[in-house]
Amino acid sequence: MTKKKTVEFEEGWADDLDLTADEMLDLVRGITQLVETGEIFEEAIPVDELSYEERAEIYDMLNSPKNTRH
Repeated sequence: MTKKKTVEFEEGWADDLDLTADEMLDLVRGITQLVETGEIFEEAIPVDELSYEERAEIYDMLNSPKNTRH
């Protein structure tokens, strides 16, 4: 039996994006398709292959307070 790959989006993940409803649906569908096909992992770049500046930006985003509406 094959385990189905699923995608869960954290609440508020797209709050800062300026997209129409159709654009948002297209984005979500695209991300979901990349995960389901495994392409997201095939095209991924390991963090340690990024420049120092790119890593710092990612770490800052991960450590910044989340803007969630619970």
